[in-house]
Amino acid sequence: MLALFLLATLLQGPADVGTLTAASDAVAHATVLRSESRWAPSGGLIFTTVTLRALETWKGALPPEFQVLVQGGSASGYDQTVQGVARFSAGEEVVLFLHRRTQGVYSVSKMGLGKFSVTKQRAIRSRKGLDCSGCAPSEQDDFALDELRAKVTR
Repeated sequence: MLALFLLATLLQGPADVGTLTAASDAVAHATVLRSESRWAPSGGLIFTTVTLRALETWKGALPPEFQVLVQGGSASGYDQTVQGVARFSAGEEVVLFLHRRTQGVYSVSKMGLGKFSVTKQRAIRSRKGLDCSGCAPSEQDDFALDELRAKVTR
């Protein structure tokens, strides 16, 4: 397969939970059902549509199943990797801070900074591939799931 790597991402902070919550249209605790990548209609870029099932909605209103659109993916034998975007795998449990694009379709707030992976009741955010200008060193990336829920819903 031919791999195309797009430029590393420079984000504007802050990306603490309070700021992410205030800037997001919805916050969901969800499970990844499946994903599908395809070329954009204008060509040149690949986008992946991730379908998720909401376990809980902590902010906003979400349908029981919703989609997240992310840049990059694999289509027609080509891979596009976009540094800093949230990555998903089927069956993964996540907490997502979301921006509404259209009905039932969202994007992750501040790219990968708006995604926490949930394992054993812990929500952990990865900053892999991110250079976050304006993010504070004190921004927390590891929470007990109940603690993260409380921070979002207060």
